[in-house]
Amino acid sequence: MKSYSIYHSFVLFVSLMFFWLVMSGYFDALHIGFGVISIGTVMVFFHSIRRHAFFEEEKSPLKSVNPIRFISYVFWVIWEIFKSGIFVAKVILKPSMPIEPSILTFKADLPGPYAKMLLGNSITLTPGTLTVDIEDDLFTVHALSRETYAGIIDDSMPKKVLSLYSDEKRPVISDVKITHTNL
Repeated sequence: MKSYSIYHSFVLFVSLMFFWLVMSGYFDALHIGFGVISIGTVMVFFHSIRRHAFFEEEKSPLKSVNPIRFISYVFWVIWEIFKSGIFVAKVILKPSMPIEPSILTFKADLPGPYAKMLLGNSITLTPGTLTVDIEDDLFTVHALSRETYAGIIDDSMPKKVLSLYSDEKRPVISDVKITHTNL
């Protein structure tokens, strides 16, 4: 069984509290109090789940991520979400824009399950793409058009995820297959 330190619990609490405040938009004592109670309750009830390792190579995600690069990554992903959101809005507002729905499969050589989860979630958060499945190193992604999956096949998003866990400069994805679907 893994042990979690006070530091891990503190970082988790602060992160969840920050998310609570951003999502609620209220900064008064009542809402902050509700946040503290809710987050405390969740942390207590799910403490036993956090103690178990579900993957053989699993290690603490907080120890393996570079915090400065993570902050940079968050801003980068927000910018990518914004850009993709504008593109998808244009497609919706101007139906004559060409779309080419596609299914991508590729292998991603990332250091562990958390890195794979982060890549899959980052792809899904970006409008116009959806991670359909992750099985070992094989990702299946649905994309609205070439523009929406460009950051995946040019390896920019996967390399950003790798940079959170490692200083290596190497290709992350391989065996890319693109299947265009008909409307």
